[in-house]
Amino acid sequence: MLSIWILLGTLVADTLALPYSSEITHQARSNLPIPHNRRQIIEGPGGYHFNVLEHLTGIGPYFDAPGVQLNPSPPSQCVVSKATYLVRHSNIYANAFDYKTFLGPFLQKLGNVTDKSIFSKSSNLTFLANYTSPVTNTTEQIEKMTPSGGQAAKAFGGVIRNLYPNLLQPTNNGSFRVWSASASRDMDTTRAFIEGLSNGAQLVEVYEGENDSADSLTPHESCPNFDSSLGSVQSGAWQKKYTAPIIDRFHLDVPGFNFTASDIVAMQELCGYDTVINNHSDFCNLFSPQEWLEFEYANDLMYFYSIGYGNPIAPQLGLPWVRSSLDILESANQISSTFNQSLYISFTHREEPPLILTALGLFNNSGYYPTVDVNTTMPSTEINYSREWKTSQILPFLGHVGIERLDCVNRTSRLQESFVRVLVNSAPIPIPGCQDGPGESCGLAAFGDYIGERIKLYGDFIGACGINGTVANRTDLLSICDA
Repeated sequence: MLSIWILLGTLVADTLALPYSSEITHQARSNLPIPHNRRQIIEGPGGYHFNVLEHLTGIGPYFDAPGVQLNPSPPSQCVVSKATYLVRHSNIYANAFDYKTFLGPFLQKLGNVTDKSIFSKSSNLTFLANYTSPVTNTTEQIEKMTPSGGQAAKAFGGVIRNLYPNLLQPTNNGSFRVWSASASRDMDTTRAFIEGLSNGAQLVEVYEGENDSADSLTPHESCPNFDSSLGSVQSGAWQKKYTAPIIDRFHLDVPGFNFTASDIVAMQELCGYDTVINNHSDFCNLFSPQEWLEFEYANDLMYFYSIGYGNPIAPQLGLPWVRSSLDILESANQISSTFNQSLYISFTHREEPPLILTALGLFNNSGYYPTVDVNTTMPSTEINYSREWKTSQILPFLGHVGIERLDCVNRTSRLQESFVRVLVNSAPIPIPGCQDGPGESCGLAAFGDYIGERIKLYGDFIGACGINGTVANRTDLLSICDA
């Protein structure tokens, strides 16, 4: 399997007394024209490289995750016969929460500075004297896809076309279908993706209804018991700690500007948003690799407790899509009356891929230590560097989870056998306790048994979400892909 893509572009070095990097051009193995993002590389002695854009969690441009270094190509003697994908939307100008909580207040505070000369004596913050917001129209741009987002989504469609040419045939109902949550950023991403797919696919809009229970691409919005504020306490505590020395350093540089923890977070977020809007950001150069790891961990804490293993109902929200995927993968090879495609791709929000991973039991810090309280693995007093839960590798823009069915020829018996493997941003991630197939894949029947056990634990979407009997569409199942 081809790598989903490698970003093109120039390497831009950090300005913190580090040497500039040489200009390097990367070409995707798919030989497709991929829109570039200018990388922000910090270089140090001994060939040390740190790519800032690969540590921005939910506000970073897409990159192939390293995973566990397994080969992403199908194993020898195997072909992909079916696959399902759940994909986050592409680059946006700004998330509404980020803009309201961090970006907006900082940009307003910066705009209210009457004497811009306070920045002139700084060695690193001089650019703030003339800095203008990358968001020029909040009404038209907040939560909306950027031009680079459309380019990236179109390129992603081309990559999928090259990866699965034999799975894109029209259905017996007409055109190939691609599903999308109804928010404009999802729909715009899907339209651009379909353009890159170049097979005349039909966009199927899935309304983000609060009363649709599990039959939704945005189950966090249809679950009354889901609390989006979870994780803010833990993340906030860590932000207060790690930003303190940064604030002291910036106050020495610009004593006339009262930097706060929220300002520091805003500046780090602007590194990502500036990049996907303008393809460059001076904010990326203000912080050391250590400080970027601290920013990354603050986001990991927030997502861990809101849409990860720290939220006890996270697996219940992710399981409907997994159950639907299992039904698709287990269906007969020929187009069936229930599932009339071999490849199913849906676009949604940042919350859903992590929820899927909790349902699958992947990226679990305590996965091999069942007696360990998973919450103790993500302290808000220090970074857990050995954690599995690293959201930069899970939910960048266009981050995705794919599940493939592999049909393989047994070298000894010459009979065909079927296996399953999970891909997270192009990287194969083995299923815990089921890794005896080619390329550490899991037998199709064994995968069905594994998901069956997960259903016993987490299959009650209605109960976990507290959905009462007055909701007409109450269900534990996702059926949007049924014919």
